[in-house]
Amino acid sequence: MKFLLLTFALLLSLSSLATAQRKDKFAEMPGSEEVSESRVADMTRQMCDQLHLNEAQYIRLRAANRIKLARLDEIQWEYKANPAQQHAKIAELEAQYEAECSRILTPSQLSMFRNQQQHDAVPSPPANEGGMG
Repeated sequence: MKFLLLTFALLLSLSSLATAQRKDKFAEMPGSEEVSESRVADMTRQMCDQLHLNEAQYIRLRAANRIKLARLDEIQWEYKANPAQQHAKIAELEAQYEAECSRILTPSQLSMFRNQQQHDAVPSPPANEGGMG
């Protein structure tokens, strides 16, 4: 009985130690290590409306979006002192994300997705260009 009690106490102390170390690891990062489910849902729902996804595509794309947003937050935090490296890492993440999307989406959906990305990437000209308002 004593052995069982000591074993239980040891396991309890080890688990509390591991939890404390895990909290220390993420103490410097803002928010939690989990990406907001509402962000993932909004992003995926918007893509679903634009690309007319089926249920299987929606599920797979939601998982890819969760990974992308979590990694994007991580990159922005990790490389906040070095904008050039941050930009390079984000470009690499976007390439990986597009490759994953090409495995999920049909060719016509992928074409619409790329057109939408190009449209979002090109800044619109100012409305009052060179004239008096």
